[in-house]
Amino acid sequence: MGSDFRSDRRDFLKKSAALVAGVTAVPLLTARRAWADDIGKGELGLVGTDHVGLTVPDIDEAVAWFRNVMGATAPLSFGPIADPQGTLMHDLLGVDPRAVIDRITVLRIGHSANIELFQYEAPDQRRTHPRNSDWSGHHIAFYVTDIDAAVAYMESKGVQKFLGPFPLTAGPAAGQTINYFKTPFGTYVELISYPKGVAYQVPSVKPLWSPKQNGLDSEVTTVPGLLGIDHVGITVPNVAAAAAWFADVLGGINPLTFGPFSDPTGDFMQQLVDVDPRAVVDQIRMVRAGNGPGVELFQYEAPDQDHTFRKNSDWGGHHVAFYVRHIDKAVEYLQSKGAQKRLGPFAVTAGPAAGQTINYFGTPFGTDIELISYPHGMAYQATAPVPLWDPRSNHP
Repeated sequence: MGSDFRSDRRDFLKKSAALVAGVTAVPLLTARRAWADDIGKGELGLVGTDHVGLTVPDIDEAVAWFRNVMGATAPLSFGPIADPQGTLMHDLLGVDPRAVIDRITVLRIGHSANIELFQYEAPDQRRTHPRNSDWSGHHIAFYVTDIDAAVAYMESKGVQKFLGPFPLTAGPAAGQTINYFKTPFGTYVELISYPKGVAYQVPSVKPLWSPKQNGLDSEVTTVPGLLGIDHVGITVPNVAAAAAWFADVLGGINPLTFGPFSDPTGDFMQQLVDVDPRAVVDQIRMVRAGNGPGVELFQYEAPDQDHTFRKNSDWGGHHVAFYVRHIDKAVEYLQSKGAQKRLGPFAVTAGPAAGQTINYFGTPFGTDIELISYPHGMAYQATAPVPLWDPRSNHP
């Protein structure tokens, strides 16, 4: 990025939009790589993103915020979970053996992946939040059909807003408009819209999945035109290596790559994504695995960058869960690819979450990946008026 930014705000934003959209468009994998027409078949049997897990300081506060601001439903809660004498918590989740999960609540917002909220107690718990530029930095992006109306709604609810709505007008990501927000419990939320598509989408490229595939009716939310989670953003040490891991282990594709972008003299980066003004995004890669929200991988440089990873028990701890049709077979396959397996497959046999089987895996880039399956549903569904979203209902 050049240093010829003028002080005029409109001129600066126009230049920034073009540069943010990216001067590189070098996908790791495109549609030229074989892509399974029938999602969920094969050795892994991966269907798509089931949920995003977030550890928050106060789960009641977080649930109330998602209910009151975003109109979420919360049909599933369970816990506490602990092992006072043994090593279950470490073996299952990679946390201190004496860690306690006070409660888990799973939220539905629209027709896409769900959000799983955790409240932990742990002897080594970190109680600071990662920034977007830190390793372990993350955000959740929701697709909206009218971003101006959605942003105005969020402002009316008093949500902390950053610069935007910000349109990308050049490069492979042109066509999308974004706006970041920050919740009272430290999680960054993004609104995104691309009603006419994104520039990288050409006939030779298998595109990213979009919640638009599930229809344009905004339900199970109060945000105008919100359809569901579009993607999950994660900051990693090496974006090419992380994208390669998704390709090799999960069979993902990487149809969209863009960046770098920065603002060498101004405060654009701070205003847009709440990072140090001198932070640089070296590259962004959008990865798709199955039919469901994608994973947006960031590689940052920043003067204050934290080069440590968050545990699941830390504030800001997070994981991404993928639904698989046959979990025993899927777990065996990931092990054959050298993935760092934790205890499992672990079947939940009692309580409202009975029916699901899970297995966490550690990754080289610090974010745990979970495999989950519930082929016969879960116990809570017997009484829930609105169930959680099921990735098997996603349209390709």
